[in-house]
Amino acid sequence: MNEPVNEQDYIDLKITPRELRYFVSCGLALIQNIPGESLSTYCGLSKDEIIEISLRLREVADRLGVDM
Repeated sequence: MNEPVNEQDYIDLKITPRELRYFVSCGLALIQNIPGESLSTYCGLSKDEIIEISLRLREVADRLGVDM
């Protein structure tokens, strides 16, 4: 996920607190239940990328006061 991201590459997404909890928990569940070498087959991301995204989403949840 170290590739540069341009502003036009972002997608605006409106989700509920429940959906945000889902995204965080599913990302973390993937790395707990799928062998690391198979993750890219499931979602096209490495274990480190999944962790990075899950942490970013968790920061959003914490900032918004979404109970995890």
